Amino acid sequence: MKTPKTKSVREMRKEAVVKTFFETVKKLKEKNKKVTQQEIFDNACNSTAPRFFVTFEIARRLVSTMVNKRRLPIKNKNKIEMYKELYRRYMKRCKGKTGNYTVLESILEEPAPSFYLDAGSFRGIVYRTLGERELQAI
Repeated sequence: MKTPKTKSVREMRKEAVVKTFFETVKKLKEKNKKVTQQEIFDNACNSTAPRFFVTFEIARRLVSTMVNKRRLPIKNKNKIEMYKELYRRYMKRCKGKTGNYTVLESILEEPAPSFYLDAGSFRGIVYRTLGERELQAI
């Protein structure tokens, strides 16, 4: 018997993005018969995400950087916002007593305010995933 393969954070994000895309299409089509692709992707990428899509190791490292009052070594504004939200939740949960990064594991599993992706990145994930599925069906 094969052991089930655990999904990577990247695979989980890909599945959640596609699912959110189709839910957004359905929701917008019910409201308005004519909806543009741009409207769909703008709405979808700003939807809440089922979790934070980052590994524990990276989240721990970057939250620790923020706890130590150092600058984040990243430039992507969406990722910076995600780490700020993780830091805010971490500090609230720890009540100022830092060092216990195991609470980050549960924080990462909580719903996130957004996917922290711009519409172009969201669109790319959807198109690549749908293309892969079509190729697998052959």
